[in-house]
Amino acid sequence: MYPAAIAFRNPAALHARCDYGRVRRLYFEPDYETCAVVPDAASWEPLPAGYAERFAPGYFTPGTGLVELFKLPSSVTDRDTLAAMVGTLGDPHPVTLGDSDDPPGDPTTHVLPESGKRPGLHIDNHQNLPYGERRKARRRLCVNLGPGSRYLLVADTDILSICRCVRDRCEDHYPSTGDLRTYLALHRPLRLLRLRIDPGEGWLAPTSFLPYDESTEGLDRPSATSSWLGHWEPYLFDPLI
Repeated sequence: MYPAAIAFRNPAALHARCDYGRVRRLYFEPDYETCAVVPDAASWEPLPAGYAERFAPGYFTPGTGLVELFKLPSSVTDRDTLAAMVGTLGDPHPVTLGDSDDPPGDPTTHVLPESGKRPGLHIDNHQNLPYGERRKARRRLCVNLGPGSRYLLVADTDILSICRCVRDRCEDHYPSTGDLRTYLALHRPLRLLRLRIDPGEGWLAPTSFLPYDESTEGLDRPSATSSWLGHWEPYLFDPLI
């Protein structure tokens, strides 16, 4: 299994903004898909001592597999200047994923536009790449526009490792959120990292590769985001942590 690879310079800074917890499955919740996977709010605990190093990028970690947290440049003051900045990051054709406005208290924030349901922890499939090409997928860039903080949730196990556990043949398989739900139905282990993202901060993550969502659970202020997909080199921003 491959853990999430998180860019950081200071393990103490990662510990300061990261919690570690379990997941639970939902059944017949009106706002969620059946079998949706969400954080177990009662299980959050500080990242155990020494765990930061488990998530440090290795020599062979591809840039497409990296989670990065960053602070917006002071020149970015609104959605227009944010969009202009995204256009300078090296992908000439970034895909705009739109904006969100989320109230506080939501275990997960993503809503499927076609059904109005929340999928819970999921993988993006905008490119719908097969198993063998999944690592080539675009990364997602998301910025918290405030006024409140929010959390990025990422699983400690990637979708390729999950597929190898639930599929007899993976070569021609197209990974999906359904594979994650099957994996948990088989009582396989999965833990979540919860990374705090304050207003004026953002993240880049391989959301076609790592199960993820965002959360406003336990927070008392709403927050808004803007998001894009793109082929971006790693370390375009100085690490926030």
